[in-house]
Amino acid sequence: MRRALLLLPLVACAHAPLAPTFDPYELVLPDLDGQAVSLASYRGRVVVLNFFATWCFPCLGQIPLLEALQEEHGADGLQVIGVGLDREAELVLRPFKDFYKLPYPLLVGADRFADAGLPFAPIHTLPTTFVIGRSGTVLASWEGVLPRDKLERVVALALARPLR
Repeated sequence: MRRALLLLPLVACAHAPLAPTFDPYELVLPDLDGQAVSLASYRGRVVVLNFFATWCFPCLGQIPLLEALQEEHGADGLQVIGVGLDREAELVLRPFKDFYKLPYPLLVGADRFADAGLPFAPIHTLPTTFVIGRSGTVLASWEGVLPRDKLERVVALALARPLR
């Protein structure tokens, strides 16, 4: 019993929000065609930035939620963006996007996020997801599987806020 109680705080922290100390708009990554995409080009929109890998089973399980968010709220100013961390980069990401018919863009992160140096790095847990408000403030983040109700609540509140 005592051992179980000692593990409880570790389990409870698995999905704790991260405290970013960077400007999200500094992130620039290539898309599947090799073109540089700056997160700053999404200024004024609410961005759900999802770091994943094609081999990550929990990452696959959240695709329906991310698709639904994009389809339901895209016209309201939401943009879901996937950042693939597969080392094989666009070689696996392009077929992945086509197979799942993803309605949102994928950027190539490859192994760039293993160490600090880029905004959002280092990423140690897959999936890791950030919600960025219209003004570029990170509103929420999760390491691990997304809690649907919490994500939907944060997105709804962010979409209701005007750009300042």
